[in-house]
Amino acid sequence: MKNTSYSVLFMRDDTDVKSFRVSPRRLKLLLWAGAGLGVFVFIALVVGLKSFVSYRVLLAERRNLEFSLADAQVALERLGNIEKIQQSMAGGGKDGKDAARADRSVPAGARAFSRIDSGAMTVDNLRAQIAGGALSVSFDLNNKAAGAAAGDIRLLVLKNDGSLSEVEPSSAADLTYQIQRFKRISASARLPEGLTRREALGLRVEIKNSDGEVILGETYALGG
Repeated sequence: MKNTSYSVLFMRDDTDVKSFRVSPRRLKLLLWAGAGLGVFVFIALVVGLKSFVSYRVLLAERRNLEFSLADAQVALERLGNIEKIQQSMAGGGKDGKDAARADRSVPAGARAFSRIDSGAMTVDNLRAQIAGGALSVSFDLNNKAAGAAAGDIRLLVLKNDGSLSEVEPSSAADLTYQIQRFKRISASARLPEGLTRREALGLRVEIKNSDGEVILGETYALGG
């Protein structure tokens, strides 16, 4: 029927009854409007959730890029320090005996990157890492000379300023050798007080014979 309508009654205990008349057309319009509003809210929630997830992903990527940039800056700074040290080495040098008598903390110079090699020993498969303020190092020591060989080993940390600081092992016996052909060296040591991983540029290994003369010396990169 054309004049059909719906009555909506609002009743409360303390007030009179109120009624509203709604035509079927308006009721359908209200229902469609309510459904449309619900769909709109749902879409808005989905879009908002996706935007939030995308924001968190971008934020994580930004943090990773910042960390990568910081590591790259540190690497560039170290490369710059290496270049300065190598430039300061031009024309200078020390022999093995001078290096053996050098102080535990020496300024930048030829010793930091000079290679001393008498041909009597070789170092292979070296692994050096700094973690938690401690240095761990391991390598294969090979005797190339005829007969047995004995002596000790010095480990010196090369710092960003080009100076070398010797580290003391947890056990002194770890840095001594007496071999015919081969020995696996493994040692750990605490870093000098106040020295952090970011300040450590490399590790210098010096092999001395029983007379205290450096017969092999070389500087290696640090891991970790």
